[in-house]
Amino acid sequence: MRGKLEVIRAGIQSTIQDIGRLHAAQWGVPQSGAADALAFVIANLLLGNSADAAAIEITMGGLQLRFLAETDFALAGADCAATLDEKTVLPYSRQRALAGQILKLKSPASGLRTYIALADGVDVPLVLGSRSTLLVAKLGGLAGRALQVGDVLQSFGDRSFDLRTLAISPPKWRPQLRVLRGPQWKHLPVESQHLFQSNFWKIANDSNRMGLKLLNSNAPVAIPIEMASQAVFAGTIQLPPNGLPILLLADAQTTGGYPILGQVILADLWLAGQCRTGDTIQFVMVDGNEAVLALRQQQDWLKKIQRIVCSSI
Repeated sequence: MRGKLEVIRAGIQSTIQDIGRLHAAQWGVPQSGAADALAFVIANLLLGNSADAAAIEITMGGLQLRFLAETDFALAGADCAATLDEKTVLPYSRQRALAGQILKLKSPASGLRTYIALADGVDVPLVLGSRSTLLVAKLGGLAGRALQVGDVLQSFGDRSFDLRTLAISPPKWRPQLRVLRGPQWKHLPVESQHLFQSNFWKIANDSNRMGLKLLNSNAPVAIPIEMASQAVFAGTIQLPPNGLPILLLADAQTTGGYPILGQVILADLWLAGQCRTGDTIQFVMVDGNEAVLALRQQQDWLKKIQRIVCSSI
């Protein structure tokens, strides 16, 4: 069964994403990929897909799809009060749609990004080893752009097994993000180090998939040092001269010349991917052991989900 669907309402920004271009930084190409990698992976696991199968990332809901063939799909991420032919579809669930049925996503009450996975992944070409869309470079996904009304997508493969409806409890978003100290942290005055950790940082209006710009009336002072550009990644926290940090996300550049205060740990990076304008976050400094333990606990939880899914197929 090869799924097929048509976009009848595109929403604010809906793109095709996978885990990103993991080996393209040497050419200066951003990694891209799902901004909330945890929700993305769960959507795939619910269908028995490989964790890196391409899926649809929807920003602030508003997407509507008409299924053109019987299609297995899964939802994860921000709860958009989804309906399939006006019947409620639970968040973090998998479903089977029949030809002609319409899936509607409203704007989420909280959170920012929702993922729709199809059985075996969305069928778009590989570009530099990934199917992810990089909008600023018009690269990957569907012609390097966001989805538009009239676009038709289909899934890979031709599955023969039957999937029962299944739903799991979603992970709980929280405003505290755990952070490893960065190479220039030691140059920040002690009082500014305290402010960085005690402040609640507000997400600015001009934030996007490249990064979250953070606002606060008690901003840390700038670090008065000159430095060469260095490698940066999703989760890197830079400090520009204005003293207002930038938390880089999936579409971040590969190098930057601003001092680096810290790196959000991998287990918490999904929290940043769900931040929307006006949300506030707080940074909690941890060490490497805590970061490894948190990632191991998250991976164990994902393995548990995988076992549940396997037993239901």
